Order: sequence, then structure tokens, then C-alpha cells
Amino acid sequence: MLGIIIGISSVIAIVSIGDSMKGVMDDIYKDIGKNRAYMYIYNIEDFRSTDFFFIEDIELLKDRFGDKINYLCPTEGLRSDVVVNKNTVKLQMECIDSGFDKVQHIEMLYGRMINESDVNRKSKVIVLEQNAALKIFNRENAVGKTIRVKIENNMEDLLVIGVYKNDQSPVLSLLQGQKMYEDSYVPYTMAFPQNYGFYQLDVFIADNYSVSTVGNEIISYVAKLKNREIDNYRFYTVEEDQATLNGIVGGMSIAVACIAAISLLVGGIGIMNIMLVSVTERTREIGIKKALGARTKDVLFQFLIESATLSAIGGIVGTMSGIGLVMLGGSVISLPIVVNPLSIIIAVAFSMIIGVFFGYYPAKKAAKADPIDALRYE
Repeated sequence: MLGIIIGISSVIAIVSIGDSMKGVMDDIYKDIGKNRAYMYIYNIEDFRSTDFFFIEDIELLKDRFGDKINYLCPTEGLRSDVVVNKNTVKLQMECIDSGFDKVQHIEMLYGRMINESDVNRKSKVIVLEQNAALKIFNRENAVGKTIRVKIENNMEDLLVIGVYKNDQSPVLSLLQGQKMYEDSYVPYTMAFPQNYGFYQLDVFIADNYSVSTVGNEIISYVAKLKNREIDNYRFYTVEEDQATLNGIVGGMSIAVACIAAISLLVGGIGIMNIMLVSVTERTREIGIKKALGARTKDVLFQFLIESATLSAIGGIVGTMSGIGLVMLGGSVISLPIVVNPLSIIIAVAFSMIIGVFFGYYPAKKAAKADPIDALRYE
């Protein structure tokens, strides 16, 4: 049964890991935003500076698609070293527009989030993540404090107006590894001048509209606005990214599971060999049974049931071993494990089929044994 146990446990473990990773990806993309998309410049040979997205273009898009989009902002970020009392902290500043906290779940601990007034006035303000506030000021409530950061080769003093809690899942934190930069938010209008050209836009489509449909409308509008072809701009949705990644994970799981299933064939061949030995050792027993009236199909079913039972027990033990192995690994790396009941049923049923398939030849050989020759066998 060892081959069956190893094969089934491997298949169960691999399929469970694949399903668990899909669940993790679903949670990650749920945090990112199902109705989120990115629009960027693509494949322009005779590139012009006017092809970039400017602040006035963003305002035009907001006016044109006001009820169809929940949020629109350039995807830009800045990095700077912050020195406070000889303590240096690397800070990542994500440039956002007002309303970002409406499309992303942000739990404010102290103060407030960036609002429309901050964006319109280009206020020199910043919202720190909890860990950033602790590392810079040795306290969470840093509202009212001032930090000096480097923006476009200029040193700027930013007022801390809020501190938020990072609700990032433990799995995502594990996948990202050790963070080099602490997180924060600043108004995008403060960080860049009025004539700055942006390469990519971050767009959240309203829930009651199709992301792809609105995306095509936006591309058509921008292409006409910039006097370009539609193919010169791309609209890439988060759903497309998730589907691609899930396809890769699913394909890899199936491929590895098929490789692991080879050990099931090895286990089936082992069962066939053992049953052949069993038939040879029980030749006299078979002869006595047939002499007492056992029919050919009775002997056939007896050995088939034995073979299927061996294989089924191996399947059950292998399933338990596979689940236990995955659960143990998941607890070590804090990964939420998903075990599909259907995969367990299929695994056990497949192991029984393996037993019947490879046990048929030995059972047939036993059933065809001549009772007289069998009784004479020593």
C-alpha cells in the first residue's frame, strides 16, 4: 500500500496547496480592488510630451466620466530618507488624490486622511503608517509633528495630519518579505508641479458599471483628446491580472499533481505483484473453494475485493497523511489551508479503481484455476 499512500498524499497535498494559494490571491486582489484598473501609454513610436497625462487631463476625465468612476489618480510614488534625532527611516510616499480611503479600506488611528482641500491647495501634509510613526517619533500619535523629506531634489517640511493602521494580511506580508521602506500617503498635487506629465493612471470603476466597457470608453476619449490611435493606450484591469495568475498557479498544480500521480501507477503495479503472489500461495485454498461449489465469479470477486480494499485503505491513509502534511506546513508559514472535499473523494475513488484495475489480472488467474490441479498443488 506504500506506493498508493505516497501517491495519494502527494496529490492531495499539491492540490490543497494550489487551492490555498488561489484563496490567498483572491484575498490579496480583494484588498487591491476588483474594480481597479490601470491606464498607461503604450506602443507610441513618435512619442510627444503631450502624450503624457497632465493634471488638467485628469480633471477632464473626472468631469467626463464622473458617475462611472469612483477614483482617478496618477500612479506615482516618492522615496526619501527621514532623519529625526539621528534616527534614519526610509519612507515610501504614495501619491494619492482625495477619496482614496473610499475605495481602499484604511483604518485611521489618529487624525484624518488626505481630503479634497489638501489636494486643491497642494498642502504639504503627510499621513503616516503606524510603524513609520513609531520608527520616526517613537510614538504612534504623531499628528501635528513635522518631518523633512526630499522631493525633486528639494527638502520639504511635511505636517503629519494622520496615522493609519496597516491591515495587510499576514500572508501578503510573508510574500513581500522584509520591508525596506515604511509606508505613507501624500497629495499628488503637492509632490509634482502643474506641468508634470504622468505615464500611468490608477482608476476605480463604479460598482454598477463594467470595468472593461468603461475602460474602452476612457481609452477612446483619451485617444481623441491626444490625437492618437486607440492602440496607443492600454487599460489593464486587476481582474485580468488575477485571472492570469490563477491560471498559472492552477496549471502548475495540475502538472505537478500529474507527476505525483505516477507513484499511484507504481503502487498499482505493486498491488498486482502482491496479489499474484497471494494467488500462488493460496492455490490449494482456491481449489477447495471451487470443489465445494464456489463459482468462477465468486473467486474473481473475492480477489478483486481484496485488491480494492488494499488500495482503498492506502487511499484513506494517504489522504489523511496529505491533509496532515499540508495543515502542518500551513501552520508553520501561517497560510490558511483550503482542502477541497471533492479532491478527497476523487483521490479515494481513484485509488480503489487502481486496485480493481491492477487486481483484475491476478483475480482472473485465480478464478480460472482448475480445481483438480489446484488441489494437487503443494
